[in-house]
Parts: sequence; C-alpha cells; structure tokens
Amino acid sequence: MRSLCLAGSPRAALSHLHPIALAAALLTLSPAWAQSPPAEQATTQTEAASTADAVVEPKSLDHITISGARESASTRLPLTPRENPQSTNTVDRAQMERQSLTSIDAVLRNVTGIAVSFYDTQRPLYYARGFQITDFKVDGLPTYSGGTNQEYDTALYERIDVVRGANGILTAIGVPSATVDMIRKRPQREFAASVALTAGSWNLWRGELDLNAPLNSDGSVRSRLVVAPQTKESFRDRYQEDKTALLAAIEADLGNATVATVGFQRQRNVPEAPIWGTIPRFAADGGLANLPVSTSFSPSWTRWERTSSTLYANVDHQINEDWSAKVSLNHTEGDSFRLATYGSGYLNRSTGAGLTLRAAVSGGTETQDTLDAYLSGKVQLGGRKHDVVVGMSASRVEAHTDSYSSLTGWTYNIPNLYTWDGSAPAPTYRATGAFTEQITRQTGLYASARWRLSDPLSLLTGARITDWHRQTDAYNTSGAYTSTSAIQDENRKITPFLGVVYELTPTLSAYASHSRIFNPQNYKDVNNQPLSAVVGSNTEAGLKAELLERRVQANLALFQTKQNNYGVRDSSVPEASLPDGTSAYKTVNGTRSHGFEIEVSGLINRQWRAKAGFTRTMVTRAATDLIYANLPEYQLQLGSDYQFTGALAPLSIGGDVQWQSKIVGYNIPHPTLGTVTVTESPMALVNLRATWKFNPKLSATLAINNLTSKKYWANLDYPNYGDPRNVSVTLRAQF
Repeated sequence: MRSLCLAGSPRAALSHLHPIALAAALLTLSPAWAQSPPAEQATTQTEAASTADAVVEPKSLDHITISGARESASTRLPLTPRENPQSTNTVDRAQMERQSLTSIDAVLRNVTGIAVSFYDTQRPLYYARGFQITDFKVDGLPTYSGGTNQEYDTALYERIDVVRGANGILTAIGVPSATVDMIRKRPQREFAASVALTAGSWNLWRGELDLNAPLNSDGSVRSRLVVAPQTKESFRDRYQEDKTALLAAIEADLGNATVATVGFQRQRNVPEAPIWGTIPRFAADGGLANLPVSTSFSPSWTRWERTSSTLYANVDHQINEDWSAKVSLNHTEGDSFRLATYGSGYLNRSTGAGLTLRAAVSGGTETQDTLDAYLSGKVQLGGRKHDVVVGMSASRVEAHTDSYSSLTGWTYNIPNLYTWDGSAPAPTYRATGAFTEQITRQTGLYASARWRLSDPLSLLTGARITDWHRQTDAYNTSGAYTSTSAIQDENRKITPFLGVVYELTPTLSAYASHSRIFNPQNYKDVNNQPLSAVVGSNTEAGLKAELLERRVQANLALFQTKQNNYGVRDSSVPEASLPDGTSAYKTVNGTRSHGFEIEVSGLINRQWRAKAGFTRTMVTRAATDLIYANLPEYQLQLGSDYQFTGALAPLSIGGDVQWQSKIVGYNIPHPTLGTVTVTESPMALVNLRATWKFNPKLSATLAINNLTSKKYWANLDYPNYGDPRNVSVTLRAQF
C-alpha cells in the first residue's frame, strides 16, 4: 500500500576521539562523496528507505526522484536535513512497520541522542541533552498528555520528526531538550487499504485497519480511516491494558489552490493494576532485595485511565507561485482517572513482611483550543530569493481537577510478599464536589527566515514574542467559587533563534545555531511570591554530509544546553510552610549539559540499510537540583537490515543494539545507612527482526525485543524494572 506511505501535500509540484579530529576526517573524505544531481533529487535516508521497501526483489534506485525539503519542526522553513542548523531525525511509516514500532516509546528508543526512562507503567520519560522532553506535538500543534505522555499509538501517524535543542519559535514554553512532532496520516486520491494483525508475548493482541477511499471520481474529495485496537497483559503481576486509537479525516480540493481538511482523532488507554511507585531495591537488613521483575504492589481493582479526543481542521491555500497560507485549529478534550496503590517500607527477607500498601485517588479533565496561522513564501532581495515564514498562534487550556475524599488513612500490610496474590480490600472514596480550574492562555507572534547570502552561505533568523497567563480558581463542595491563586504572567517574552549553514561541497555542510526557550514554573519562594520563568538555551555546531549518491546521511554535532533560574526546594524553611500548605522553592543556575552526537544512517547499497549513532552527554546540576532521572554519559545505537536476493528474495532480516554506559543514582534511601549512591553497570539491549514477503501485498514480521532478557533498572532514583524479552508476530496485508 505504497500510496498510503506518502505524505499528502496541498501543493503540486567515542570519548577518546576528539570531535575536531572527527570533523577533519569528514572534511578529508568529502571530495569522494561529492555527487551533484539536481537539488530536487536530493533524497533523505528515510525517504530512500521508504521507497526501497516497496519491492520484494531489490531494484536500482537510479530513477527515483524524491524532494528532501520538508517543513522544519522548529522554524517551519522548507529545509532538507542538511540545510537545517539543528540535529534532526525522522522515523517514517516504513521504519515503524519494519521494526514493529507501535508506540512513541518504541520510536524514541531508536532515535540517536534520546535516553528513555520512566517513573512507572503509565509515566514514561524521555530525555535529550540531559533534559526531559516535554514538547509533544501533532501536526505542529500541542497535544494532550494527561501527565503520562499518553503512550501515543503510532498507527495514526505517517512519520515522527524529532528536533533536538530548544524550540522557542513555535513552542515558546518548554525545555531545551527536543521537540517530537507526530505527523498524521492524510487522505490520498487513490483507493488503498491495509490490515495488520499482531500476536505476541503476554497475550498481546493487536489489529490495525488503514482505509483510504476517494469520495468522488477524481479524488478531489477523499477520506481516510485508521483504527488500531490492542489488548495486552504483562510480565508484571495482574497488570494489563486495553488501548484503542482512531483517526478519521476528510480532505477536499476547493479549486486549484486550496485544500481543506477536517478530522477526528481519539486514543483511549484503560490499564488495570498499573504500577504506581517503585520496586524496593533494598531489604530491611540493608542487602539487595532482588525481587523478581513480576513484582507489583497493585491489586486488580486499581486503575489509571486516560482518554484524548481531538477535532481538527486545516486550510492550505497556495496564493501564488511563491506564497502560501495555512490555518490550523484544534479542539482537544482529555480526561484521566487514577485509583492506585504503592508499596512503602522494606522487605524482611526471612518472613516476606515489612511492606505496606498506601493509596491515592485523583481525576480530572482538560480542554485545549489551539489556533495557528502562518504565511510562508519567498522574497526577492539583493538578486536572490529568500525563504520567509510569518505567523501567529493562540491557545487556551482549561484543566479541571476534581477533589476526592482522602485516602491517606487507608493502608494494607502485606503479610508475606512471597506468597501474596495481590488481594487487598478496596478503599472507599467519593468525589467531594470541590474542584479547581486552572486556566492557561498563550498568544504569540513568530517569524523565521533563511537569507541566502551567497550560493554556499545561508543565515537563518527567527524570533517569537509571547504573552502567557495562568491562574487557578478554587470551588467548594457546592460548586461555588472561593478563591484565585497562583496567578502568573509573562508578557512580551522574546525567544530568538539564529543559525548559519555553509555548503562546503554539494554534499557537505557546516552549521551552527543558537536557540532559546522559557518555561514558567508553578512554585513560590519563602515570601510567597511566584518564581520567575526558567530560561533555557541550546548552542550547537557541526557537519552534515550526504554520502553514496545521497542515500546515506552523516551528522556530527557539538552542543551545549543550559537551564537557568530552575526551581528547587528551599531547605532553609520547613516543608509545607507557605500559607496554602505548599513548600517554598528557590532558583538555581548552572544546570547544563555539553557533549557531541555522531550519526550515520541510510542505504549502503540496494539491499543493505544500516545505522550507527553515538552520543556523549555530560550533565552538570546544582546539588539541590534533584530529579528522578539517571542518564548515561555515553549511548551507542547500532542497527542494520538486509534484504536477500535470489531464492531468498522474500526474506529480510535486521536487528539493533542499544548500549549505554553506567548510570549513577545519588541520595538513594537505605534502611540502615540513610542514603547511598548506587550504580547500574553498562548494559546493552539486543533486538532482532525478520520479514517474509509472500508477495508484494502480503508479509509477516517477527520481532524479538531484549533478546537476552536482560534484567535491569529503568531508573535508580525511582526504581522500576525494564521490560524482559518479548516477541511479536505481525501479518500485514495490502489491498
């Protein structure tokens, strides 16, 4: 179903290897890479890979013409990867299907420079350049996560773009880590359909239906429907989750220059017995508890449900040959409910006693309305054409949090963890009728441009001016308004962007960029005054090359990322000492990271696709800047896929290795020593896969993750185990 893998368009047409030594090596080799086909034939590694997937017997790629320019997820300028002065990655539909990547978690584990961790089963964590990734978008607009990153299902998306660094132009509010932009599937002009059925470990059952249907004879009105239900149990006792993802869209050509799209997207996650809290690392005697990976402190009546629904509309208009306009509107409603337990105390290894269950209940809804409109085009200046984007965005988020009767008095002492079957009496609770409403409003004007100063030299500039407001209103049990608190305002906040790209050869560019972002924080100081916003920045420089007739891309990036004015607990005063019962915070500076990223990926030849990515991230934090994240200094990713020929032409095999250096956790609670420092040794996770194409439209894929079933901690400060070995088989048919 190759037509479904093409994004729709509204318009026709290593620590001891010094980075400088690496740069010199790349420059020395660059003449051998220099191939000069027309710019419109420049092919990114993901696009070339997508095209290669369309055949059973590998064919020559000589006649393939694909444009590499794509709207940047940080500036909206039309840039190829080599023209973008930031580190970028794209995971396309073909790669998701080839590697059986059905969740955003699985995708980000395959992106260079991303460290994956989590608090517990419903709260995955992703880090880039030492900072948590909080900027998740769909088609360039913010999306609901409900504090859990929603575990986005990839069935709805054509590709996922990742830009590392600060994204102050399009986002303004956030962390200088990375932006993850999930691009929805769009209706196409010709009929196509596919069905995928997956079975796997822990009673995994999953289906995917992708139906693209024109609604008239010429396809000027067209539709697309994607449905992906899934049910899965777990290696964790009692835990299971049902998940459904849905996308329905209609697109129409309104004349020759305008395309309008309306659609609806929904995802619902319903887990039973979710993990909330941690698995004890230490026993009561101070030794290691060594509990099995199946350990859970969640009875079967616990829940953590999340639902997100988005109604969206887009209008694209081609004004003339050089200028176009786009308006996008999203209305998103999300809700969540959690009744969860966690285990506290330390295990008596002789009796199995010593652990107590405690519980909490929470719930609420969130409504987001987002408008984004922009013009993009070219201006003539100094005898050259330059790319320009000018736009505005506005959003309003209303978060409604319900109040429930307290469960602080509910406890259950586990008599013997070794024989406990998960049974515990369910607590009684009720909604009190009281609630809070937190309103967050943001408006912004932004502009970006690429100035072509000479044939090889481009200067990229950009800025955003943002007004931001947040307040929290409280209502009592009868629904009457009682007070407003936590009023915060950031007015006319400017976030700049500056970049330069120099084309050393037709296939090798050098670049540098600096970007900023800010992030309001909901903390107050000892004087009960709100802390000012955190200020983040990212500076990087590097080289980007296209090799082997542009089938392979190579990147080298040196970076420094900072966060100043970051809020941490003020230990000079007791906890909960402020008038509203919260704790005082103070700001610290100097939280920063620096390092480098190296990546080479693409088609080595017609049959062999390979990837290698190596990252070093050194993080410096204030002593009081404590986070539930333990990040490796070094990460290495190796991946390869090989398509056989001859009698084995239907078979392709592949695999990848994800290695990280040791991680260290500081100030970890210990039953006899108070706190200790703990270390997780370097480790590697190995994944394998194989696909057999019975014919061009029918295939079966076997995927094995964590082949050696390595037992490891996914986090040290907030300890929980990572997934052991799991296997899945997917049968995919196209029509």
